[in-house]
This record gives sequence, C-alpha cells and structure tokens, in this order.
Amino acid sequence: MNRVVIFIVICIICLNAQPLSDDETSIGLTLSAGGALGLAHIGVLKVLEREHIPISYVSSNSMGAIIGGLYAAGYNAAQIESIAVNLDWEDLLSPSILHTTRYLPKSQQSHKYVFRWSHDKFIPSMPTEIISLQQVEFVLMRLLSKIEYDTDYSFDNFKIPIRVIAVDLVSGRRVVMKGGRLDQAVRGSIAMPAVFAPQTKAEDGILVDGGVLQYFPVDPLDEFDPDIIIASLTVLRGANTGRSIMDVVSRLTNIVGFEDIEYQKTLADIVIEPDLSQFSAQDYARAGEIIKAGEEATEAQLNAIRTIIAGRTPAAIYNTINEKKLPYIRQIEVDGLEKTRTATIRKKILTQAGMSLDFNLLIDDLARLYETGLFKHVDYELASLSEDTVDVLIRVDEQAYGFYLLGARYDNANNATLGLEIGQSNIFGIGACIRAIMHLGDPNEYRVGITDTKTFLIPLGYEIDLFWNSIDRSFYDMGSWEGDYNTDCRGGMAELCYAWTEQSCFNIGMKAHQAVYRLPESPFFDTLPEQEWVIGPTYNFELNHYNNPHFPVSGGKYRFDLFITLKKLGARNDALKIDASIEQLFPITSWLIADIGVHVGTSAGQMAWAEYFHTGGADFIGFGHEEFTTAYRLKLNFGFDFPLFSVFGKNNPIIFQLLANIASFATPDSVLFDWGERSLEDFEIGVGSGIRTDTPIGPLRLIFGIGNLHRRPISDNIQYRLYFSVGKDFRYTK
Repeated sequence: MNRVVIFIVICIICLNAQPLSDDETSIGLTLSAGGALGLAHIGVLKVLEREHIPISYVSSNSMGAIIGGLYAAGYNAAQIESIAVNLDWEDLLSPSILHTTRYLPKSQQSHKYVFRWSHDKFIPSMPTEIISLQQVEFVLMRLLSKIEYDTDYSFDNFKIPIRVIAVDLVSGRRVVMKGGRLDQAVRGSIAMPAVFAPQTKAEDGILVDGGVLQYFPVDPLDEFDPDIIIASLTVLRGANTGRSIMDVVSRLTNIVGFEDIEYQKTLADIVIEPDLSQFSAQDYARAGEIIKAGEEATEAQLNAIRTIIAGRTPAAIYNTINEKKLPYIRQIEVDGLEKTRTATIRKKILTQAGMSLDFNLLIDDLARLYETGLFKHVDYELASLSEDTVDVLIRVDEQAYGFYLLGARYDNANNATLGLEIGQSNIFGIGACIRAIMHLGDPNEYRVGITDTKTFLIPLGYEIDLFWNSIDRSFYDMGSWEGDYNTDCRGGMAELCYAWTEQSCFNIGMKAHQAVYRLPESPFFDTLPEQEWVIGPTYNFELNHYNNPHFPVSGGKYRFDLFITLKKLGARNDALKIDASIEQLFPITSWLIADIGVHVGTSAGQMAWAEYFHTGGADFIGFGHEEFTTAYRLKLNFGFDFPLFSVFGKNNPIIFQLLANIASFATPDSVLFDWGERSLEDFEIGVGSGIRTDTPIGPLRLIFGIGNLHRRPISDNIQYRLYFSVGKDFRYTK
C-alpha cells in the first residue's frame, strides 16, 4: 500500500513539473530597476506576448520586481498595464497618509502644517526615509496574497519561477529571494535608500533596493540554465537625468553599478534598452508613454529574437496554480504594541477567530490600523497549524508619538504668519493627543488642548481647547478704509464629533470666550461695548470630498454652522448665528474646470461684534480685506479654471482663473421680499483673474480683481485690488 501511495505522489510531482521536451527551448527574462522608467518592461511583455514568445523564468529587481512579480504570479501584460496606468502613483508614493483615509477632523488637522518632525522626550529625531511605502504594500498584498498562499510561498511554484534581488544593509551582500511572501520580497527590492523605508521585518535582514549592488540582475538566471536570455534594461541616459532625490539616487546606482551593468549585458543573448531620455525616474504620470517606449524598443529587436530562436520551439509550459481552500482562523494576535493598548485598536480588526481566512478583509484591517496614524508600518504573518487551521499575527511598528509641526504663510493682507505645534499623541495608549500651539502674526494665537478621533466602538471623537487670540481687523465705511481695530478673545471650547463617513462629520459642542475690543476713535464704535462674553452651544456639519484639502481640482465642500449665545449662560445677549456654504468644482474637460460657490450667513437677536461675518479680499474678489463686516451676507461666486502645465507633479498644475462674485449684505427679508424694488447697483459685484498652483510649502495664489465695475459713474466707484498668498492656512482664528 505504501509503495502505491509513493508511486502516485511521484507521478503527481512529475506531471506538475512538466519538464521540457528535447525540442523545446526555455527563455529567461531579466527586468532591471529604474523607478518609473521600469514601466517600460510592460511594453516589452506586451510585444513578447503578441509574438507568442513565452517566458520560462524571470529575474528582477526594484520596479522590474513589481512588473516581473505580477507576471510570474499569472497576471498578463494587459492586466499589468491597466494596473500601472490607473494607479495614482503620486498618492501611493506620498510621504503622508492619504487625506481620504482618515476621518475628516483628523485629516484636516494633519494637513495644516508644512513640516513635521518626531521627538522622543522633546529631543527631535530625523526620519531615515521620506516615504514609507505602506500604501504600495497594500496594493501588492491585494494583488498577490491569495496567489502566494496557493503556491505555498515558493517562488518556484508560481506560473513562472522568479528570483527577486535586494541588498541586505547589515551584511552588505546581495540577496536572491526564492520564497516567502512575494509582496514582501518586492517591497524590499524597491526600497531605494534615503527615499523609501527599508524592509526591516525580512528574514534575509534589512533589505533595500537591489540596484544598490546589482541594477541589472541577469546572472541569477544561471540557476535555471535557460537556453536563451532576453534582458530589458531601463536606465537614465543623456543630459535629462532629473533633479528630484529619486532621480539622483537612481542615477547614482547607475553610475556605481556601471561596470556590472556592462558585464551583465554580456550574459544576455538579447538586450532591449528603450530610449527613455525624455523621461525621469519619477515620471509615473507618463506611464502610457513609457510603456510605449518599451514596445517600440522590443519591436526593433524582434528580428534578432527570431534569429536566435530560429529552428527551436519556445517552451510554452507553465506551472499550474491550484486554488487552495482557505483555512479557519484559530486565533489572531497583535505584536509590537508597546504604548498602544490592545483595546484601542481591537475594534479596527474585523478578522476574528473562528472565521475562514479572508485576505481582502485582513488587508482592510491592516489599512484601518495604519489609518489611525499610530503606526508607521503594519503587516501580517500566518502560522499554519494544519491544512484547515491557521494563526494570524498582525505586526505593527509604532510611531515616535511626540511631534513638532511647523507652518509658514504669507499674504499681502495679514503679512507673514508662523505656526508651531508641539504635541504628544497616543497618550495613555488610547490614541488621544495633547498639544500646545503658538501662532505669530495676524492673528497671534495660543492654544492648549486634547483631541482624539474614533475613540469608542462608534466613530466618535472629541476636542477640548483653551485659547487666547488677538487679531487685527480693518474697518471700512461705505467702501472707504477708516482704520484698524483689535479683538482679543480668551476662552475655551469643547466639541464631540461623530464621523459619519471618512469625508463628513457632525460636531456638537460648547464655546465660551470673552471678547475685548480696542477700537479707534469713531462715532460708529460708540455703541459697542469694550468687552462682551460670548457663550453658547455650537453645531456643525461638514462634507468635504475635495481631492486635495489645500489645492483641489475636483470635488466639493459643504458646511453648515450654527451658534447660539444665551444670556442665561452668561453671554451679553441672546443671539443666533447661521453660516452655510456650498463649494463645488466641476471638471468639464482636461483643460476646463467650473467653480461655483454659495455662501449664506444670517443672524437673529443682537449678535456679538466678534461673531460678525467678515467678507473681502481672497474670498470676495475685487474688494479689500474685510471690507464688509456684517450681520448678514448672501454671496455667490463662479468662475473657470484652466489648467496650463505642471511644475510640481501632475496633481499640481499652474491654473489660470477667471472669477466673478456678487453679494448682498442686506437683511434677508429685504433680499427675499423686496426683490422687485432692488436694482443691480444694490449688489456688490467683483470680477478678476489670476493664477493658482501648489508648491512644496503650500498653495500659491495671485489674483487681480476689479470691484464696482457695474456702478455709475465708474470713475467714482471702481476699485482695483491685488491679492497674493503662499503657504497652507494652518490658522484656527481667521
């Protein structure tokens, strides 16, 4: 009986291996590193597939490891092209968590400042990398995890056997990876030093980009002894070698490994080297063009390839990947928690013991953990107990929870403003954050507070702040500037936030502050108190689906704010303030975006002077900064944006703007019920044009506006305004 079983097993192994017959020729394929340039490998694969030239073995490195890994796992060239073209590489390679992956309050807070440093007991620590690559890992996990499991974590069991090259920073040696999780092998192979975080949880050491030692890995194919070797080399050539850090590091690996590249060429029968002189290592936005360059270079080599193959039959026999039944989970554990309490994150993990293993759900769990901002890296590990049972271990690498945030902004109304925020997040291991804030400029502001989001089993967060601010404001009388005055506010606020979705939230809270006014000599101000208390409940709803929180080119924002001041709580007057707005960007074509906005503000009772609406400047083109200080406002703005060309990436074009706005500051009843008696001259109208773009320190905006062009005589009413600003607006008080 045992002999029969052994015989059957041997037969199955032999059938699965499917050895080549004597007249079949094996072809090995090498795919080099190259950053975005490596996308040309997809074009190589497309032509080889079209010409029915099968690949028997693959060796790869860096971007070549991504392309080669997917191909070896069973994805065809068309599928890989679709993935590469449709991925938002700029977001995937962003140094921060995507703004759409956090609940709205946390998202807005995290994007206010330009610079961030971590600290441990207030001693700054510099990051070892710019980009974590966690988002790229999630993409690779989703594409490969099930296939890795079905092939028993052996690269020889993939549809096409593959070798992935990386470098161990500890030993300094080249590492040729043959097994384990392919997504993690690829992750180590693409870890460009000083740009991407190294792969620190690897069995082979601390792994970085294989291009550090071997940019063009042809000789790893020797293990398979292929009859023919085709190699695709994507390298920076000529004067256009780029200026970004990614371009520079990629070019350095070319220079350091130049002799080895030339040697590896001699090992290949055919070397395909696309002309990529017009591209750089970070031109992911031009994926389609780069893939086309790979196709053209391969087509140019087809005669040479056919000549070498002539008289032989390329082997078109691949390993068969049989889907395995997914096991049940015996237990799930989290490893790496030092400060974070298990209860804080347990609600993020929907994968539970007793369930059948679901890779998509498990990866969603990892994404939720990462989105908390508590961890700089998350991963999973499976420990098989039997064919039917598995233990799941989630590994987390905690952040340095102390932080410094620094912001800088300039506009020609408030001049320069500097902001510093010092904080400690994840206090008591529950994810809460204590922070102290100092803003210098206009306004001057100091805050201390505690905040947290997604605290309990429901997505409920809170914020408690004590603040003091001082802001200079402008006073106009009938369109003429009369002077400046100052308002000091001292008080606090407490707020509960229910995150309805990742892009919307409801807030309810209480605000109390004392407003102290320093006013110029003017009959207008004689009726105002020197100080007054403003106390009462607040309510806010916001839905924000802008594609970028500071430089949107699509999406919209909808807000509703309500504030009630109550004498019974200590306020000077009973009053109600409502402020609602709708802003929407409509991309009509690739070169035209329509911009529409509606802003409505009203009040009832005697609203505090500190709570009046301030309109003008950047938010009301053609008029001076805070030219209108009113208890009511109805403002419409509309315009067209024309994206011209990109300077700081495909999502940050220079945009030419044509703008117009119209407003009324009369009481709502006069606007609604006396419409027939109103003329165009009863409204404030402004038009303008300008440019906006994003820069490494934040959005830049330059607008020239004209106001009161509709009033007669024009010479007595028309006014011209120039507005300029640069930097992210991190201010709490505006």
